[in-house]
This record gives sequence, structure tokens and C-alpha cells, in this order.
Amino acid sequence: MLEKQFNPNFLYNGIVHFYIDKKGYSKEKANSIAQIVVKKETQRRICKNELCKHFSHNHIRNGETCLVADCKCIEFTK
Repeated sequence: MLEKQFNPNFLYNGIVHFYIDKKGYSKEKANSIAQIVVKKETQRRICKNELCKHFSHNHIRNGETCLVADCKCIEFTK
């Protein structure tokens, strides 16, 4: 099964609107929180294998095999 592709813009907008609308934070504070969260989530979804560095949606979840043709990664490393 393939993982759904990560959309940082969707996550960023959702976080900004949540903190502005629900929490009453300033636009600047909401943006800084969203930047931190998106950066953290992006890093979490990148293969830590030095030969790979592709996103997790480029790997097959069952076999953890990279789908990029010229990549030497044989296992997604968390």
C-alpha cells in the first residue's frame, strides 16, 4: 500500500487557521507555529538512509522498498 503524498501547504493553512480562529493568536505567531510543525512533519517523512533521502510516499509500505528507479535504498529508514 502506498502512503498518501504529503501536502505541506494543506497542513500549513490548517494550522494557521486553527491558531488564528480557534485560539485567537496573532497572524505572526500562528505562522511561526505552522512553520515549525510543517518542518517537523516534513523531516519525519524523509528516509534517513544517506543513499536515499526520498519521501515516505516514494516507498512501498509493506516491503519498504523505494519506488525511485535509480535509488539504491532497499529499506525505508525512520
